[in-house]
Amino acid sequence: MKRRRGDFDLAQLLPVAVATSFAAVLTLLLTFGIQRASQLQSASSALQLASELRSLPQYFGTELTLIQRGLEARTFVAEPITDIATAREGFDKALVRIDADLVAAGLGGSADIQRVRGALDAAWQRFSPLLVAIGRHKGSPYADTLAGSRLNATGRALKADVDEGLAAQAAATRDVGGALKDLAGGLQDTVGSRGRSLRTFLVIGAAVAGLLLALMLYFSLRSRRASADARRAERQVADILGTVREGLFLLDRNLALGAVYSASLTRILHSEIVRDSSFEDLLRPLVPAKTLATAMKFVNLLWKEKVHEDLIDTVNPLNQIEVQFSRAGGGAESRHLSFAFKRVKSAGGLGEHLLGIVTDVTDRVQISRELEQSKAENQAQLDLVMQLLQVPAAQLQSFVRDADMALRKSNAILKQPGREESELRTKLNGVFREVHTVKGEASALALGSIAARVHQLEESLVALRDRAHVDGNDFIPIVVRLDELMSYLGGIGQFADRLSEVQPKGDTMKSVVPPLLAKQLLTTDDPSLEQLLTQVVREAASAQAKRVALACRGLDLIPAPYRKAAKDIAIHMARNAVVHGIEAPDARQAASKPDTASVRVSFEANGTDGYVLTVEDDGQGLPFERILDAALRKGLLSPSDAARMDRSAVYGLIFRAGFSTAEQVTEHAGRGVGLDAVSQAVRELGGSIGIATADGKFTRFRMKLPQPGDKIAATHAA
Repeated sequence: MKRRRGDFDLAQLLPVAVATSFAAVLTLLLTFGIQRASQLQSASSALQLASELRSLPQYFGTELTLIQRGLEARTFVAEPITDIATAREGFDKALVRIDADLVAAGLGGSADIQRVRGALDAAWQRFSPLLVAIGRHKGSPYADTLAGSRLNATGRALKADVDEGLAAQAAATRDVGGALKDLAGGLQDTVGSRGRSLRTFLVIGAAVAGLLLALMLYFSLRSRRASADARRAERQVADILGTVREGLFLLDRNLALGAVYSASLTRILHSEIVRDSSFEDLLRPLVPAKTLATAMKFVNLLWKEKVHEDLIDTVNPLNQIEVQFSRAGGGAESRHLSFAFKRVKSAGGLGEHLLGIVTDVTDRVQISRELEQSKAENQAQLDLVMQLLQVPAAQLQSFVRDADMALRKSNAILKQPGREESELRTKLNGVFREVHTVKGEASALALGSIAARVHQLEESLVALRDRAHVDGNDFIPIVVRLDELMSYLGGIGQFADRLSEVQPKGDTMKSVVPPLLAKQLLTTDDPSLEQLLTQVVREAASAQAKRVALACRGLDLIPAPYRKAAKDIAIHMARNAVVHGIEAPDARQAASKPDTASVRVSFEANGTDGYVLTVEDDGQGLPFERILDAALRKGLLSPSDAARMDRSAVYGLIFRAGFSTAEQVTEHAGRGVGLDAVSQAVRELGGSIGIATADGKFTRFRMKLPQPGDKIAATHAA
């Protein structure tokens, strides 16, 4: 039977008509889907902004509290004021963006959304002017007076605005946060609804596309169907490789990179990946040569069938490496990368490739380090508390008072006018003496945590002292560290005050601490200077691996006006005797001296002339040649001056600021500060220092102190 032309045309046009119809439906679905996706994106953006803004009222409260406390403590408050202004402007901009996103999401006419937005605007307008008023305050809020720093008119106005802001902050947190919560809830419902609608469009679209694809496949040749499947599979692989966060790549048996790798690989390694380039070339800019050689040996081992890849992974040299990448704006960025390798086997079971996986583990490493740092800080706090509990409260209060006085004196020294190099050096040496004295007493009381903090300040002072030239700006870090140390000691002082308050309540303390420790806490009398010096000698001797015995006489005769100065002098001199005067055990044995060295400290009346404080050791004596050599090396003397100096003048060099014969700087010696502080203290008392020494036998320092009120001043040697 002959087929009519119309039938032929209809049969020929039917697939085209059906395909065109399906394509039109699919296009319509995609158009609606794109529109819904755009609205969903805008609603999601508004939801994210609303969620992020919920924490800002509480943030404003925190910053206001910082300003309030800063004004009370007379510290720098410009930064939190700036932060508040920046955050407030960010809040306003975020509200504008939310409104734009609501319009783009088709929610501009929603009565519920607009009601919540109105409540949010009203709550924010009640709180925002208070923040604007705070941001308008410019200039220093403090005025310096003879009695100390106080708030000026600007400071008082700022404090009033801050107090008002804090008073309104709780309501703002409730109202603004509540409105944002309601807005976020409404947007959450909208996002869910739009998401479900979008999924419906996508499901329908996918169904239509599937039917269309089935129709096209039905009328396509097998070769075209196979080609379509291949292209689809290729797209899926590309999607996977473009989505995964890890850097994935393949290595062949020549350790050459394959053509397929994840998009993250370029980002993680900060370099372009060249097809068929060697893995060694890829690693070379990242790791040292030794690590590179080890890594290549490790990767080659993975090709051996008898090697268990999971076991050998434990010795992977690339398991965690730190690399440096150059930043676009200059400088370097440190990142931590982790490489792992897996065999890729074909259907026949033979390994054809290695799958390399590189992960940026910087966040994990940083979190681990932060946890370790947190543990260390907690342990340091615990150690400090235990150290403080071992010191009688009265003595701890005395130490805090003396330390606070020394640090305030240091602060006063730094404020003294002076621009010349010599004036700045004098200020530096004055601060060094005061700080070193604080560290000495902290060490004497076995307050290691405090001594360590003061030692850090000393490190900054040493770095500044070692500079060839200094100016006023170089003292800014010293002032900051000094302020931090004063705040730290202030907290310890509060702890000491609390201890003194609970001392009469013996039963209460005994119920919360061990009996021996409670007995220590309830001891209200300060230990004698002899006990303090015993602790100093014991710790210094232990650090030097020496055996030293201390003998004291007459220390209870020290008049009240001299007790603080005599304590500081004795601590410096006793530690100096152990560190510098007493020989090492093998040297004492070679000199046929007793294993246990002797340090003697005495205080006695000197008739009508006043008093004499003596510190003597049976050590090696003052090393004349070493003192002279150190002075020449430090440029304190010229060779011609050294040739003309007698022994007493050479011995007098040890009292100069920064002078030390120690070969290594330790926590106990080497700064050249101790004897300088002693000399300064004796001069301030109007006294003099005499030195007697015999090589290999002894060294004796005699500090003559006048009757309180009299004045003499000299330093000599005999």
